[in-house]
Amino acid sequence: MPAPLAPLDQARAEMAAALRLALPLGFAVTAGGYLLLLLKMQVFTLVLPTGSLETLAGIACGYVLGAALLAALDHARDMLLVTLGNRLARALAPPALRAAAAPGAGATPAALATQALGDVAELRRAVGGTLAAGALDALMVPVLLLGLLFLDYRLALFGLACGLAAALLGWIGERRTKAALADANDAAAETSAMVADAMRCAEPVAAMGLLPAVQRRWLDRMAGGAARLRQAQAASRTATALAGLVQILGSGGALMLGAALVLGGAEIGIGLLLAMLVMPRITGPFATLATSLVDLAAARAAWARLAALLARPPALAAQRAFPCPEGRLVLERMTVMVPKQPRPLLREVSLVAAPGDLVAIAGAVGSGKSTLLRLIAGAGRPAAGAAFLDGHATWQWDREDIARHLGMLPQEPVLSEGTVAEAIARLGAPDMRAVIRAARLAGAERTVARLAHGYATRIGPDTRLSLGERQRLALARAVYGDPRVVLLDEPTAWLDAAGEAQVLELLAALKARGATVLFTSHRPALLRAADRLLVLRSGVLAPAGRPQRLLAGPRKAAPAAGRIAAPVAPALAAVAATKDKVAA
Repeated sequence: MPAPLAPLDQARAEMAAALRLALPLGFAVTAGGYLLLLLKMQVFTLVLPTGSLETLAGIACGYVLGAALLAALDHARDMLLVTLGNRLARALAPPALRAAAAPGAGATPAALATQALGDVAELRRAVGGTLAAGALDALMVPVLLLGLLFLDYRLALFGLACGLAAALLGWIGERRTKAALADANDAAAETSAMVADAMRCAEPVAAMGLLPAVQRRWLDRMAGGAARLRQAQAASRTATALAGLVQILGSGGALMLGAALVLGGAEIGIGLLLAMLVMPRITGPFATLATSLVDLAAARAAWARLAALLARPPALAAQRAFPCPEGRLVLERMTVMVPKQPRPLLREVSLVAAPGDLVAIAGAVGSGKSTLLRLIAGAGRPAAGAAFLDGHATWQWDREDIARHLGMLPQEPVLSEGTVAEAIARLGAPDMRAVIRAARLAGAERTVARLAHGYATRIGPDTRLSLGERQRLALARAVYGDPRVVLLDEPTAWLDAAGEAQVLELLAALKARGATVLFTSHRPALLRAADRLLVLRSGVLAPAGRPQRLLAGPRKAAPAAGRIAAPVAPALAAVAATKDKVAA
């Protein structure tokens, strides 16, 4: 079985296959147009001299049938291009999103994904619009030049000169447009990302008076991009005007040249009229491309960005499904480097967690706790070492398969758009019994009951959910399907005291059914519930002892304080000042 093509190679293969179909259709449309023209001329040569109504009726019927066939062929070509655009989008969008979400992409995944989807849409518009149709018409120019050569070589040379002039003007305009438009697109992408980040917390931005500053920065960045966009548009309009001038001069010049040839004794007959009619077909495609220079430059820039995105070595390669009979988790000397940082974020982190273990990880803000959980889940490959689930490296695991065995709560409780049941079921077909069981386990039943349509309520931009409510639903999503391994990043960050008590019950239930649980937290009650407490400090994960003794109640706090002062207390104190988050 041949190996599957890379996304860009698949896109090129799709375009080549479509081109092989579209070229004959384009030739048929062009030839059909001239055949209809010849048919109309028969009115002057056959009908008017003879006065035959039967001949006129026959010509009229032939013209109607030919026009209908020509329209059908033209429509078939257009639909072929539209279909090609949709196939390109389906071929490029999924790998582009995977590449944007991969670690080490060099930008925020949200901005990269937005840009990638915009580039795919730009390519689809270019392929399915007038730009591709003009390019296909340009491929017919050599055939038309051969037709002129059959009439007279001087007409062919004149047509070649006009075609080269139109193509040269288009090339110069595209060169002047490309760089300016690429800069404008980059500025627009950066500005959109900046505004999107600010609007994620729009109410605090407005409350703290930051909105005017955001607006000023937006205007400053847009000013540079707008100037470059104006340059691109000016270059495109200039090229369009010059290409239109060449088209007019070509049509008139062919008539003048043909007349001169006839006066000089050349016998070209009806070729004089044909030359005049063919010339716009030679210069027209280049004029069309000139009017679409902005679209052409945008499509080329989009292809270049997608090629750069997809050409990066995949962070997660050779993924496959593995058996997971126990849920035993082993971290083996895992090291993580951060670009442009001399020291590793995580240094030779090792850990063994068996089924039924509750392992708590504490550490200061920015110490790498969230990164550690993401790598355990397989969302990236460490610089050295690996996380193994039942003996298999998690970064090599197929994403859909490992999701059956692993549940994760990210620090920010982001919910995908869909119904509540679909969000809990991870956008799959929801098993309502499993959905309700997960919601009950996460303490999200009351949250769902307060919604207008319960589990059928759609989560979207207009859905008013507090961060605490979102975290409860995200907790339910993490435990949906009874995964063997559960990773919780600050599971009570947005919850109140009642929510903390429900999370304690959740941890106890997970331990009782034999799940392997790792969680990060700075809440003493949660840390006390763990079997082991580990502290992440300076990239090293070190045991801090039994949390029940280290984090004892008020009566035992004094003797325990001295034992945890070095490894644990600084981390808890550093975060307590910044992580006092209580959901409404």
